[in-house]
Amino acid sequence: MAETAKTSNVKTTDIMAADEMTPDEKAFNAKGANKYSFSTAALYPRSAAESLRLIAGAGFLHAELMPQCFADASESFALKAERSKIHVASVHYPLAMFSMLYNASPGMTSEERAFAEGLVRLCVALGAEVLVIHPHDIQTEVQLKSSIEQPIRGNILHLAEQCDKAKIVLAVENSPKGAGRTAEGLLEYIESLGNSSIKPMVDTTEACEAGLDPAEFILKVSPVHLHLSDHSGEKKHLPAGEGDTDWQAIKNALKIKAYAGYYTLEPVYRYYLAEPEEKLALAYDFVSGLFGSTSATSQG
Repeated sequence: MAETAKTSNVKTTDIMAADEMTPDEKAFNAKGANKYSFSTAALYPRSAAESLRLIAGAGFLHAELMPQCFADASESFALKAERSKIHVASVHYPLAMFSMLYNASPGMTSEERAFAEGLVRLCVALGAEVLVIHPHDIQTEVQLKSSIEQPIRGNILHLAEQCDKAKIVLAVENSPKGAGRTAEGLLEYIESLGNSSIKPMVDTTEACEAGLDPAEFILKVSPVHLHLSDHSGEKKHLPAGEGDTDWQAIKNALKIKAYAGYYTLEPVYRYYLAEPEEKLALAYDFVSGLFGSTSATSQG
């Protein structure tokens, strides 16, 4: 009950603030209208198809797909997704398959590249515009850099080339450790890959976990994609609106950067194991109340 009240209070405050918006603010909100999205990762361990149906049922027009198995990552999954009547706007390279992408073994490199090509074909079939990955571990020893890191960089660059050909943006997410910890580090990492089609994105909780202000992070990197969740002390990836994140500051930063991408909510799955319909409706209310639109629950 306390969590629901907190979300409702935040939403009410934002709606009241909307009455005082300037024309520029209203134009910014209009740009964001109908671009609210929710990640299937937050509905694990449900199937991807069931997760998409639940997200669509809450009023979202868009979703981010996190495949949990090879079947979810195959081109044929697009037919199942189509039945959900929702646009899959972005795909997250499957966490379950990250050990393929970041693998230097010649045999696995060959298999990963075939998998990556299939994943990009799935993106095309879904009409997805963004494919999300994380930075790889940077090696400092000369031998490790040559034998381990270079093949992994090759995997990433192969994926980037496939995305570029398909007109899909390959977005690298910030992380609380390593190359993507700071805005400067993330930009430097992307530049080091040597492919200008690779772009930065921002996960608000990951910025908080690194001890940084997500609004400042956004201002520094000009993201093409977002993962939105809340943070409070040791609690991370909370549902947006239930932590200590300054969402108005994030909204202002996005307006300054003329952000035109999707507003993808990506809380951790433990908060959606029970009562997903109700919680998804609250999530839609929060994001649409913050950025401006008609809430799912108020539509009757």
